[in-house]
Amino acid sequence: MPDPHQLLHLPITFASSDGVAVHAPMVRATVGSMEMLFVLDTGSEVHILTRELADRVGLPLSEGEDGTDHAGATMPSWSAGTVEMEAAGVALPLADVVVIPAPAPFPGWGVGGILSPQHLRTDAAAVIDLVDDELLLVAGAAGTFDAWLVQRHPELTLLRLARDGRSPTPVVPAAIAPFDDTAAMLNTGGKHTEFDVTVLPKLAPAAVGRLGAGVSGAEVRGSVIGAQTLVVAGASLPVAELALREGMIYPHALVGMDVLRGTVLTCDADPAGAVRWQVPAR
Repeated sequence: MPDPHQLLHLPITFASSDGVAVHAPMVRATVGSMEMLFVLDTGSEVHILTRELADRVGLPLSEGEDGTDHAGATMPSWSAGTVEMEAAGVALPLADVVVIPAPAPFPGWGVGGILSPQHLRTDAAAVIDLVDDELLLVAGAAGTFDAWLVQRHPELTLLRLARDGRSPTPVVPAAIAPFDDTAAMLNTGGKHTEFDVTVLPKLAPAAVGRLGAGVSGAEVRGSVIGAQTLVVAGASLPVAELALREGMIYPHALVGMDVLRGTVLTCDADPAGAVRWQVPAR
């Protein structure tokens, strides 16, 4: 079988335009006449642009419903419809774009928004390579992906994971040993790996503190406990400091960049499609 066809290849950076190190992967792309950085966030169901970028390039906007961020806070939003983006000479028509006020750090960092990588092209899967720090969009028969991915990184173990079908984000079964599987989102926009306290009833939370912030600026709060082991499809992955939170209704867990860095995540927009996750062999 032929290898999948590569439609796009972009370097991933973890540094803002002014040199600040950030936890989330970012790529450079152009909207209108503006080339900026955009966060790759598999946890985002839609593409998001900042109001500041939308105004600078003159995007027509209509009022949207208030959105809810990772912290559970609401914020105003607008709809921009389909927005034409270009990266490395490749057209990326972004459908159903949502516009929000820029999170506080974004303007200084040169960040113009958040991309849902699995929705960048309807005819391609996104390969988020957090080993070689590159984003690829590839098209081809699903049966050709596995061998091609293994050929790219033979040192990694390939996990083929069934999505739960309820979300356009990559939500798959995962567990903290020795507990049972729960719905966990593989979330490149998240810094920490977080589980709801209700699915880990015997783990005692530590003092509650600030874990980070949502795009609204509202605090995400929880407790950080000691090292744990994440189990996914029989593979065991170390979590240096697991975060426990309350009120995570769905999904009940997020696997963040503390675990995803050094792995390769491949997914597309099909909620029923498999997620391919290449992890270090142990």
